[in-house]
Amino acid sequence: MDINALIVFLCWFTGGFVSGVTGIGGAMVAVPVAALFIPMHEVIPLSCILNAAMDGSLAFLYFRHCRVPALWPLLLGALPGSVAGLALLQMLPEAVLQGTVGLLLIFYVWWQRTARAGERKKDSWIIGSAAGFGAGLLGTATSFDGPPAGAYALYRGWEPREVLGTLGIFFLIRSLFACALQAKAGLYTAEVVHYAVYGIPACVLGAVCAFPVVKRIRVDLFRRALMIVIALAGLVCLCQALS
Repeated sequence: MDINALIVFLCWFTGGFVSGVTGIGGAMVAVPVAALFIPMHEVIPLSCILNAAMDGSLAFLYFRHCRVPALWPLLLGALPGSVAGLALLQMLPEAVLQGTVGLLLIFYVWWQRTARAGERKKDSWIIGSAAGFGAGLLGTATSFDGPPAGAYALYRGWEPREVLGTLGIFFLIRSLFACALQAKAGLYTAEVVHYAVYGIPACVLGAVCAFPVVKRIRVDLFRRALMIVIALAGLVCLCQALS
């Protein structure tokens, strides 16, 4: 195992563990660290592959809590959003991608600090499709599809297991569609596939290891520590983009 493959394994084991404990933030922890050693144009398609593995693990465990009617507007928006995200990924230079990722990470921390779940509202095709479009755009261009879909879950007032089940299945389907687009565009080079061989079992193993731990730790404290890590990662990405 070469050093970069080992880094991928460790990054996405940690990412899988984080997602297994909190349901959020796995890629946001793994991507900035991996980008210190691997070009961003390889890290983003790699992360899309590994996100599918992480999301698949969570979807398998919580699929019975999925709110199926809410999936349709999300998926309707995600399809054109993913196509637009692929165009951005192919057009933007490395520094711009890294700076965009840094800004998104810092925005995500701010959003987590200020967002509050509201009263339960009915499914909205307009708002749901807009959230799906944002998730598709950001997910394919930067691998961070969580904030738009998470904002919709807060708007709808879903319970935690409904969030994990509904968004887990949505993220899995969206990730697979993004992977198909990226593969067709020739973004899966030999290096990306090589790293994915190590990353897929790492993120699944991390998610599995998290489940017995969840009952033994205070998730609120873990989330606070995670937000600090994500904020620092965002600052590192911004500094690298500006250097």
